[in-house]
Amino acid sequence: MESVKVMHASGTIDTCQCAPITVGLDVARLEQLYWDAARRTTLGSVRFSGDALRLLGVWPVLLRFGPVVDGRRAILGGLFARRSGGTIGWRADGVHVAVDVAGFAPTLRGPLWRIEALLHDLVGRRFLARVAREAV
Repeated sequence: MESVKVMHASGTIDTCQCAPITVGLDVARLEQLYWDAARRTTLGSVRFSGDALRLLGVWPVLLRFGPVVDGRRAILGGLFARRSGGTIGWRADGVHVAVDVAGFAPTLRGPLWRIEALLHDLVGRRFLARVAREAV
């Protein structure tokens, strides 16, 4: 697995986690596996519901997303977003599977951002491992 993180001077974040894969999967399945990885990593405390990540699947909205367009969802806001902007996307082309976030403006900064980044890394690792198991 390869993981790359970039923090821009504007305070926005880009991250990409990818791994080799020998089959292609559709975006709907990749997204489902990703949100399942988020739920499992947080021991069920964070769930995707109604186009948002929510505490226990109900409230509050941690991150709200737009509809899937070309394999990506716009990040529209939430407690973890300083402002709307950026995207999250998934792809599996038969060579690599990846989840990437581009232009995300996190609310948390400094040491607190490191905790959020670690959680994102754990979710991404679990997601990539699950996709690899499914591809066999």
